[in-house]
Amino acid sequence: MKDIQSWDWSTPLKEISVQEMESEYNWVEDPCISADGESLANIVNLDEAAFGICVNGKLWEGEYEKAWSLKALPDNRLAACVCQDEQWSLVIDGTPWSSQFDFIWDLQWNCDGSKVSIAFQQDMEYGMAVNDEPWEQTFESMTGMTLSKNGDTAAVVQVTSMAAADVNAFSQGLFSVAKNGVPGNEHFFNIWDINFDNRGENLTWAIRFDRQTYGVVVNGTCWDNRFVAVWKPIFCKDGKNVAVPVKTKGKWFLYQDDRQLWQNGYNNIWHLALNPVTGALCAIVAPKFGKWTVAQDDTPWTLEWDGMVRQMVHSKDGSALVAVFKDKGLWGLAKNDKAFQLSCDKIFSPCLSDDGSLVAVCYEKQGKYYVNVNDQVVAGPYEYMTDPVIGPTEDKILVKGIENGIYKRSVITV
Repeated sequence: MKDIQSWDWSTPLKEISVQEMESEYNWVEDPCISADGESLANIVNLDEAAFGICVNGKLWEGEYEKAWSLKALPDNRLAACVCQDEQWSLVIDGTPWSSQFDFIWDLQWNCDGSKVSIAFQQDMEYGMAVNDEPWEQTFESMTGMTLSKNGDTAAVVQVTSMAAADVNAFSQGLFSVAKNGVPGNEHFFNIWDINFDNRGENLTWAIRFDRQTYGVVVNGTCWDNRFVAVWKPIFCKDGKNVAVPVKTKGKWFLYQDDRQLWQNGYNNIWHLALNPVTGALCAIVAPKFGKWTVAQDDTPWTLEWDGMVRQMVHSKDGSALVAVFKDKGLWGLAKNDKAFQLSCDKIFSPCLSDDGSLVAVCYEKQGKYYVNVNDQVVAGPYEYMTDPVIGPTEDKILVKGIENGIYKRSVITV
């Protein structure tokens, strides 16, 4: 998040009445809370086919026929997809883009919120736009839209037309990857899971050659090996090597640069992640059928769960790895192969201090929301919450939630 040091960490409590706002409009949609907790926003219905966006009780200028996908950006701006005079655009902090389209969707942003992208349809053609700059070239179809950290875009696009039900034409390969709206010369049967390197210069993706054969492509060049299945490839810490989970010989293995990297085979491997300091590879794995855990450099944790592992988060210094898991129908957290006592109905994305000593997370249990820090409840119950934020001095937690019709921005010392 951008400029977290400049946020207000000294005021213990700020409040906004949600009930008063709800009484002013026909209906109020679910709230959207800015990263710093200073802005509470809602899409509100003003009249038939008339919508507005209300922030801290005040309407943005402009009335829209439709509005959706209201999101908080990392730099605390608010963005929404809106329709006016049957044309769609993106509005950020009340200011609409000049570009207008027949439809827009798939709002994305980079780490600091400086680059914001949408997918658009215009005259039955498709493309992407970043910071109000649409692709010059558009395509018959588009999927897998991806935004890099520095604002480059890529998507799977159809570059060859085909008649309805023309199976032969489809099997020859209709699709390519377009980077910043320029398609490559390579055509494939299917493409998915496009991934940029950290500099936004190189691309890798998964492909299907036919109904049973899969592969990996790096900058348009296919690996020689063929596989039964492939998950999302990623660039390693150096930005050159590519690692990917693949299925071959009845098991899932981790390959790097077209060679087997991990010796162990698993029932599944996916969601690769890199230690931010060492570059070590970790992944969600199934050592055996129906059991899930985390593996770091091909060494699985001792903990296993019967539901899933949904997410892994590293601390900035690489010392801590936290996994979100589901076991016996309930959600929990584990840090460095040690499970918290936390057990709940729903859990959100954990927030880690830079040194990994603090783990804060919002969770839901029996319809109420709470904040848990290092396996201790520090806030709640609330009727609605968003993710907590650990302060820059790592001794305070920003809690953002609605309680008894009042939005509360609280700073808690831990």
